Amino acid sequence: MPARDDLVQRVKTQVIRALPGELPSLEATAKALATSTRTLQRALQAEGTTFQALVDEVRRDLSLGYLREGRRTVSEIAFLLGFTEVATFTRAFRRWTGSAPSAWRQREGG
Repeated sequence: MPARDDLVQRVKTQVIRALPGELPSLEATAKALATSTRTLQRALQAEGTTFQALVDEVRRDLSLGYLREGRRTVSEIAFLLGFTEVATFTRAFRRWTGSAPSAWRQREGG
């Protein structure tokens, strides 16, 4: 498998490509990277991360960008990030940042 930065970036790129429309899966990502799911899991584990951690990182980073732009509603952002419920997105966002999306947007001026 490639070096960490390259592998992590390739996985993140595949996650971004899957959004919106579907939640990125380990299987689809491994297939896109021409490897097995187990090999990808082992490579990520060797780098101190997991597929789910990278998905969360991408979703967090995208959500912060969308909120900063201020052009989309929280509901639209939740959909774009593959969440089926706004409440689920809000819980995830609180886990990532310590505040609700609307409170973060207001505080950051988005």
